[in-house]
Amino acid sequence: MDRSDVTQYDVFRQLRFPMIILVTFAHSYGGVTEDFSLLSSDWNTYEFLKLLVSQTLVKVAVPVFFIMSGYLFFANVEKWSLGIYKAKMLRRAKTLLLPYLIWNLMMAVKLKTFSWNMFWVFWDPAGRQIDWFGHEQLMTAPANMPLWFLRDLMVVSLLTPIIYILVKKCGYWLMAVLTALYLSGVYAFIPGLSAYAVYFFSFGTFLSIRKMDLIGSLKRFEWPAYLLSLILAMAMMLTYNTPIFSSIMLCFRLTGAIAVFCLASRILSVTTTRLPSVVCDSAYFIYLAHYVFFFSFIDTAFFSLFGCSIPALSIHYLLAPLLKAAIFVIAYAIYRKFSQ
Repeated sequence: MDRSDVTQYDVFRQLRFPMIILVTFAHSYGGVTEDFSLLSSDWNTYEFLKLLVSQTLVKVAVPVFFIMSGYLFFANVEKWSLGIYKAKMLRRAKTLLLPYLIWNLMMAVKLKTFSWNMFWVFWDPAGRQIDWFGHEQLMTAPANMPLWFLRDLMVVSLLTPIIYILVKKCGYWLMAVLTALYLSGVYAFIPGLSAYAVYFFSFGTFLSIRKMDLIGSLKRFEWPAYLLSLILAMAMMLTYNTPIFSSIMLCFRLTGAIAVFCLASRILSVTTTRLPSVVCDSAYFIYLAHYVFFFSFIDTAFFSLFGCSIPALSIHYLLAPLLKAAIFVIAYAIYRKFSQ
């Protein structure tokens, strides 16, 4: 039965948890071996799963979060003003800046070291990308590495008055230029101002400022997005660890994000089943905490019981992040119960 009452905010809320689970898969294990792709002669199930999930599917999570953040920033704003900007910045100081500082300090305690660059550029590089001109772009991150997203989100949030003016004045021309710059990879990893943050946050703000329904707008591209995402995902797995992988990945992040929003909307429209609110709300806590608390005892226990064969590694890869996420959800539920 089709449910026409599904709103874009329903989709946003229900997407938070599955997207953060993808993020935990990206950070739970080491990368795929250097010489591995589907073109390798010695590939195995374990390497295949890491390539499929941690190096391919996970790439949609960050764009989805940036798009939602950009859209929600201007949601219900009828007329932009300095007062609205100040109010939003004060709120984000509590919800973004304060957790950012606390969880980076917790990482400093774990690492038993401290320096001011722990809050901006501690890991350098934390990843790499090759642009259209063959130049290698290196990613940077604070001590709690996944919080680079929060770092960049805070910076683009500060720049929202400029983004607002550009969207109003330039409209589709702005998005065309940003799309070209994003796909080129030429400014991929400027600390605090990454292409991912600027482009996908602006993507969301563009639709929000122009009072366009995000899901309704993206559904016009639904089936092409599914098809292109499938083709690009396969291409990524075939070209992993080659220069062309970066360009394919950038395209996949875009088509994959569109596909995720459309698919989530389609699923929610045919079922009344929803993730419990405590699970959805735990996503932010999981994001902040999962790189500090790895719960390595789960890995130790698993390998002690089942060894390190390829089947065992594969099962562990799929189950361990889910078990760890379950612990975080329980911890968050307990915190919420006693903090009310």
